[in-house]
Amino acid sequence: MGKVMNIREKLDDFVGHLNNDMEHPDRYSYDYTTRGSKFYKVIMNSEGHRSVYCFVDKRSGDIFKPAGWRAPAKGTRGSVLIVDSYKHSDWSGGWLYIPFGNSYGRMIG
Repeated sequence: MGKVMNIREKLDDFVGHLNNDMEHPDRYSYDYTTRGSKFYKVIMNSEGHRSVYCFVDKRSGDIFKPAGWRAPAKGTRGSVLIVDSYKHSDWSGGWLYIPFGNSYGRMIG
């Protein structure tokens, strides 16, 4: 149970980074839902519109790019447990795309 709580606390830190530290357009905000059995879904809110920003694995804290509203894409893109893996995040989620400079695999490999 302790690791799950640590991941939840680190997820709160990650979402706090998205809302407070990262530059984003006015009236954009980020939150998450706990409804899924395997993943937290981080939501980007903008003037009444919602989209999935990323998914976070509830057991490991790994961050995944969304494949759609309901599921993550394959391949870990970061971790809420490692601040350096998301410190260069951007408001639109472009950092989650490997061709655009995501280096998390090189960090842990």
